Amino acid sequence: MKLNFPPVILLLCLLLQFLLIGVAPIAIDLSVLIGLLMISFSIFLIIYSFIELKNHETTYIPDGEPEQLVTSGPFAYSRNPIYLGMLGVLISVGLFSQSLSSFLIPILFIFIIENTWIKHEENKLKTLFEKEWKDYASKTRKWL
Repeated sequence: MKLNFPPVILLLCLLLQFLLIGVAPIAIDLSVLIGLLMISFSIFLIIYSFIELKNHETTYIPDGEPEQLVTSGPFAYSRNPIYLGMLGVLISVGLFSQSLSSFLIPILFIFIIENTWIKHEENKLKTLFEKEWKDYASKTRKWL
């Protein structure tokens, strides 16, 4: 058997992993690390979305009157990147708290936002930008 045979490499790496865990363990709370990464990305996503709206000189106020349909930047991947960022913040808090019950709140957030603001905003965009909206909505997912 060759040393570069993938199962052999896997076994050697596993042995090294367990050796390191036994000799020099470095404890880390992965939920906090993932929470930090998620909250950082979520805040970045919210700020980037606001900048994109500002660059297109359209409103960022949820009940405002949009000047144009923004389909670039984070809006090219999600029709609601700001709400997605807000959801990420709530999930991050759940990770930080390490409480399963705190994950009920992001579900509640999705339900409320989906049935109030997203519905309201998408109806407004459909009315104002009929053709562009149809193309955009068919290519871009609501959340992710």
